[in-house]
Amino acid sequence: MKYIPQFAIILLATFAGQLLNTLIPLPVPAAIWGMVLLFAALASGILKLEQVEATADFLSGLMMLIFVPFGVNLMTSYNQLAGSILKIVLVIVLSTFVCFFVTGKTADFIIGRREGKEKANE
Repeated sequence: MKYIPQFAIILLATFAGQLLNTLIPLPVPAAIWGMVLLFAALASGILKLEQVEATADFLSGLMMLIFVPFGVNLMTSYNQLAGSILKIVLVIVLSTFVCFFVTGKTADFIIGRREGKEKANE
């Protein structure tokens, strides 16, 4: 029974994101607005992780199932993509490595900063 209130909170954030998307004329998808609002609520302490954690874990587990229709649609569009397949694979591989690199450097920066604060406190 805990899933219903948690799902309602996530839906409320999604609805608020849709509202922001309508009000703010930026090319940002409504889902991103909703996620930013949910993140802000969690980061500020307005919302506790326990209030959405179980449902968020459940929805994350369904992620592969949710993307099946998109994968099937790509397969039906193969003839249109065939001429650009090498470019697409190259962009995917390069962007993956860039993402890994940036994530690693960001983690190194945060860890180094945290260790510096701990040494300063000693």
